[in-house]
Amino acid sequence: MGARFTIVLDTDDPQGLRDALEIATILNRNHGTQDPTTPKAKIGKIALLKLVRTVAKRAEEGKQNSSLHDSKKFVDEMWDSLVHNS
Repeated sequence: MGARFTIVLDTDDPQGLRDALEIATILNRNHGTQDPTTPKAKIGKIALLKLVRTVAKRAEEGKQNSSLHDSKKFVDEMWDSLVHNS
């Protein structure tokens, strides 16, 4: 079981409020929690293999190269199928 903290907020102390927010943010990040509204990409092994094969095929056909621009364009095309709000 983790430690428990009580944070007392003094609304007349702007620096104390910022410090409390920073502490809470650090604890939240270290605990592994994230904003549930943030979209996350999820992919299984088979789906990843299919994506790699698609990239290879497109490269062989000259439709794509290994540039950052082409890689971003490909990911943008595939993003909606990978994102799930968890």
